Parts: sequence; C-alpha cells; structure tokens
Amino acid sequence: MLLSMPLHGQISPGHNTILIKEVEILGKTISQDNKGYKTLHIDSSMVGDYSQRTLADLIAENSLIYIKTYGSDGLATSSFRGTGPAHTQITWNNINLNNPMIGQSDLSIVPAGFLDDIYIYYGSGSMSINSGGSGGVIDLETKPAWNGQNVLTLNPGTGSFGRHSGLLKVKAGNAGFQSVTKAFCKNSENNFRYLNSVSGQVPYYETRKNNEARQIGFIQELYYRNLKSTFSARLWYQSASRNLPVPITSPTMNPPEKQHDESLRAMFTYDYLRGLTDLNFTAAFISDKLDYTNTLASVNSDNLSRRIILKGEIERRINSVLKVEFAFNNELNIVNTNNYEGIKVRNLASAYTIAEADIDSWLVAKLLVREMLQDTRLLSPDFSVSSEIKPFQGKYYFIKVSFSKNSKIPTLNDMYWSPGGNPELENENGYSSEVTWEMTNTISKSLRIKNDLTFFRNHLYNMIQWHPGDFSYWVADNISTLTSTGLESSVDINFTASVFRLRLNAGYSYTRATNEELNADNLILSGKQLVYIPVNQINALLRLSLRQFYSTITTRYTGRRFLTADNSQYLPQYSVSNLNLGLKLNTQCTSWDIGFIIENLFNANYQNIAYYPMPRRSYLVSIVFQLKK
Repeated sequence: MLLSMPLHGQISPGHNTILIKEVEILGKTISQDNKGYKTLHIDSSMVGDYSQRTLADLIAENSLIYIKTYGSDGLATSSFRGTGPAHTQITWNNINLNNPMIGQSDLSIVPAGFLDDIYIYYGSGSMSINSGGSGGVIDLETKPAWNGQNVLTLNPGTGSFGRHSGLLKVKAGNAGFQSVTKAFCKNSENNFRYLNSVSGQVPYYETRKNNEARQIGFIQELYYRNLKSTFSARLWYQSASRNLPVPITSPTMNPPEKQHDESLRAMFTYDYLRGLTDLNFTAAFISDKLDYTNTLASVNSDNLSRRIILKGEIERRINSVLKVEFAFNNELNIVNTNNYEGIKVRNLASAYTIAEADIDSWLVAKLLVREMLQDTRLLSPDFSVSSEIKPFQGKYYFIKVSFSKNSKIPTLNDMYWSPGGNPELENENGYSSEVTWEMTNTISKSLRIKNDLTFFRNHLYNMIQWHPGDFSYWVADNISTLTSTGLESSVDINFTASVFRLRLNAGYSYTRATNEELNADNLILSGKQLVYIPVNQINALLRLSLRQFYSTITTRYTGRRFLTADNSQYLPQYSVSNLNLGLKLNTQCTSWDIGFIIENLFNANYQNIAYYPMPRRSYLVSIVFQLKK
C-alpha cells in the first residue's frame, strides 16, 4: 500500500497519430418513410421458407390480401380491401411491373425464391411509390447482402403431380462490389384428382387434364458502392408456358388452349448520399410478351408491350423538424398487338412532392401532392395527408390516420381493344381513409407481442366495367361506383428461450364491398356484395424451432364468395392448412436445410374460382445446400 508507480490514463503518441475521416452511416427505414400508414414487411427469413413456391402462395399465407387463382399454376391476382387486381400495383424495387394492357400482374409466375424482401403498402401508403394503387402496393425487393456469408445456394425440389423444380444462387464480391446470380426452373404436370360435384347428380372423382406448366427465370444483379454513392444494375428474364384447362363443366379441348408469357426487365439505379441530402435516379426497360392460342376457335392473340421508365428523387432534411422530397417519373408505353388497330403509344409523366414534419416527439404529419400528365392532358392532382401520434412516452403505441385522393388511368385494353374498347373513358378516381391503432409490447427478454387494428373506407368513382353492348360484343364504360369498408386486425407473438423459438401470427379481415351506382334496371343490386370479394378472412401461422429442427403450420379461412351481382349464387367457405417440417445442419463451410411440405393438409375439396378445382393433399420435398465463405 506504501509503494506506487506512475500511471497515465491517456498517452499521446505524438507524430504517430493517424487521423482518419469520419464515416457516415445513413439509410432509410420503413417506419420513417411511411409514417401514418399501415405497412407490412415480409423479411428474408420468411421469404426463404417459400423458395420453392410462388409469390401468390407467400402473400396468401402471410397477409390478409385475398388471392384469386384459377388453380395450380393458373392465373393468380390480388385484391386489397375490396378493390380489383388492377387497383393493386406490383413493383420491383419501386418500378411498376403491371402490364399496361391489362393493368395487373400474374403472381403465379413470380418465384418467391428470387426475392429478398417484400413490403406491402396499404391504401394511401402506396402513393409515395406510384399512382393508381387504390388498394395498395406490393413491392418486391432484390438487394445485395454486403455482409452475407453464403456464396452458393442449390435448392432442388420435387413433389406431387409431376412437379420438379430447382433454384440456384451464386454470390461473389467484397465490401465494395457484389455480383448476385439467380436461376430458377420448374415443370409441373398438375394432373391431380378432384371431386366433380357439378357435372352430375352424384359427385365423382376426375383427373385434371391439359394443365401442364413450364417455367424458367434468371436474374443477374451487379452492385458497386463507395462512401457516398451506390450503383446497381439488374436484369430479370422470365418465361412461362402453360396449357389452360377448361372449367370442369366443359368438355376437354384437344388441342388445349395455350398461353406463353415472356418478360425482360432491366434496371439501372444510382444513389448518392451526402450529408442530409439523398439523390436517387432509376432508369428501367420492361418488355412483356403474351401469346394465347386456341386452335379449335381459330384464335391466335399476339401481344407485345414495351416500357421505358425514368424516375428521379431528391430528399432533403431542412432541419430537425422538416424533411422534403421531390420526385419525377416518366413512363413511355408502346404496345403492338393484333387486337388493336395499329401500334398504340402512351406517355405518362408525374411529379410529386412530400413534406414530413416531426412536430413533436409524439406527433408526425405528412403531406403528399402529385400531378400527372397523360400524353398532353393534365389531370387533376392527387393528394394524401397522414399523421402518426405516439400518445404515451416510453411506449411503442401509435395511432395512424390518413386520407387521400387517388386516380387510376384506364388500361390500354379498356381503351383500344377491338372490338369494345372505348378511347373516351374517364379516369377512375376516389377517396380513401383509414385509422390504425398499433401496439408493440416487450413483456420480457423472451417475449414480444405486436398487434394492430385498422378501420378503412374506400369510395371509388367512374369505375370501368365491361358489359354487353348494343351489338354482339362487350364494351368498356365508366358505369359504377365502388364503396368498401371494413377492418383488419392482427397479432404477432415472438417467444425465445435458449434453443427454443416460437412465433404466432394471426389476422382477421372484414370487408364489405358494394356497387353504389344504381339505375332503373338494377335497383335490386343495391347493397349487394361484389363478386369474388369474401366478407370474412382469417389466417394464422405458427412456427416452432428447437435447435436444428423446425416446423411451420399455416391455416387460411376464406368466407363465401358470390358469383352473381344479385348474390343469388356463391362458392362456399373453405379452410386450407399447410405443414412444413424441416431439419437444418450446419458446419463451418456448409449448411443443409431439408424440408418436407404437405399442402392442403386435411385434404379439402374447394374452388377459388368457380369450376376451377384446387389440388387436394400434395407433398413437396426441398433441399437447400449452401456453401459459405
């Protein structure tokens, strides 16, 4: 205790000091960019469980969005909150993928294994990405994993009804450059047995015929970054050839109807981040080809659409309270089809500005104003206002309120299809409002519970519908008004204890969608539910994992869907469950994931679309091999 020695808390190294420049780590988060709106994020861990399945399967089992499908590998489209497929925008890294001829995308030919993240923006929240998505936007993201360790992924799969598929991912690069290559192929016979209960007095089993599907896809991504900027180049090629089976009430066609889809998508993006300013520029080229043949009816429909898209955004934080964003988007559509009278060209330009104010620690307000130019015609502006309130300090409780006016231009088929197209169609427009109460509670280090409740209302005017005309063909007109109201509620429970993990996600939606535009001929339709819009939906997902073992069970309940405008005919409600069992094995350089999936676990007989049966119980085996650095 009597002895001591000199100690120095800080010793200056003098001339050996090396001064390095500071590193700024800046980025966007969903909670910042979409304050005041309901948003759902399906992250890469969930997407990975669907590497052998389609985007339609993933969305149906992990959200309350209704997916309408014509059967295994058949056309699949989405419906948000009582709106139609054309009111859902499908985007790829914020670039619109909807075909300008039909205004929608087929989710059944998008491999979920190609995607890294999915963001779903409900209602007004879609307007910061694109216009026309009165229902919402499903944004598909492909992005680099700068800190990822997996350099090679092989994922073969085989299953019931002649299904064989394979997914390949190759990643290479370093902290400044990344190359990602993905390839996918799939063959399905889809010759499943189903119960035919409509073609005779006594139900009997049949085998689905002329239902084969072949699909290939390829994505190449290149990324380069430095301290202030990031450059990316993406190329996505996809091809799908399908036989189209007839409704079970019709005799089998020989030769069958056939459809071939082929898409080429190229995208270049430049991000520049300096201080409080973020600059983004994107250029994209999209080519969609759809060929349909019906030899017996002597129909050969060839359709080719090309799009050139330029998009620029600049975001600037003015001070600690105010942030502003300015954006410009131009989309040139060129369509060549034997169903139009000549080549049709349309240019859509839009500009919008967003102002977001952090008024206080408990209050955020946001305003968006968008102006569109259709060829040489200036449209009435759209807008969206929202607010997010945090009523209790220290609690992750939020009240989100929004109100918006949104517009949707007619599709090119609505305007120019021969016969029946109407070039004089007016734009659809409408108002949407919603209120969301969201809570996140961390009960303990092991238990977290998140739940939300949303009330919404949509009122859309000048709805475009095809109806029988004065001659022997249908025509397109602005003849209806859609009103949809309802609620959505969900709960997400995560529990972790040592080597055991549990996740329970469940949701319920109530949607009342009616046609309010009446005339003397259809007064009886007042207040009737729109066709193929279920009033009630429930879904639930339970995932358990113990060390290297895991299992997931999903259940979807879909209420009755009416088939006629007067609600006199309907498809009965149904419930479908899927079970996924798996084993993960890891070594220092490799990992294995062996999965066994049972779809339609309880062997339900059901139809999503009238007279198009869905498969009964089926099986899928998947093996994921990964090679690490």
